[in-house]
Amino acid sequence: MISLLFVFQITTIFGCEFKQEDHYYNLTKLQRTEPYIVKASADSSFFKMAYQFNFCGNHPKHCQGQSGAYQALEVMGILTDSCEILGKPDNQQISLIENGLQITYSQGSQCENNQRKSVDFKILCSLEKDQNFVLISEDNCHTAFQLKSPVGCRLEYQTQPLFIYYLSGIGILLMILGTCFGYRQLQKKKNGKSDQNEKLKSDQHQEQIKNQDQSIAVIINNEVESS
Repeated sequence: MISLLFVFQITTIFGCEFKQEDHYYNLTKLQRTEPYIVKASADSSFFKMAYQFNFCGNHPKHCQGQSGAYQALEVMGILTDSCEILGKPDNQQISLIENGLQITYSQGSQCENNQRKSVDFKILCSLEKDQNFVLISEDNCHTAFQLKSPVGCRLEYQTQPLFIYYLSGIGILLMILGTCFGYRQLQKKKNGKSDQNEKLKSDQHQEQIKNQDQSIAVIINNEVESS
């Protein structure tokens, strides 16, 4: 039981939190109900390049039905099917940078020299939080965004005391034992009622036989008296 809890904790950390030595970064606060949308102006005011992405789930799937970060041409406020995947969250990598951390999605659409697109999200430590990411660089195969947020600041990593896991394991074990005990008691009650029903049926059968014997005895006595 304790090992299961330990595995759950490790899965949580490496899913949306990044641990480095005795500090960690909580990435779950980057997640949005709707994806981030960053727009960059193109040559015409009618045309814009829109970038969409998210973290820890709720990844957009507009481009080719695949989830991840992507760029799509927007014409007069409407996204077109002309899109390219910048990177996939399945290939997420997290690394430390100066004054923050960097999240990288890779294995996007194919670009020049048979390479695959990738995208970096630089999260810089700041007490004030930007409302949205800013596009800071872009070429044929690589795109980079930046955000100032407390998420980029290292937090004190606190592990739970070992006795917490023992108490949790004992609590769950007691719940299982209580459920088993309750089930056994219920089965006993059912078996007791079944035995009572069988005894009642047996008594009724014996009473019927006794009544039949008494009836036969009365008939015989009446015949003897008549003769």
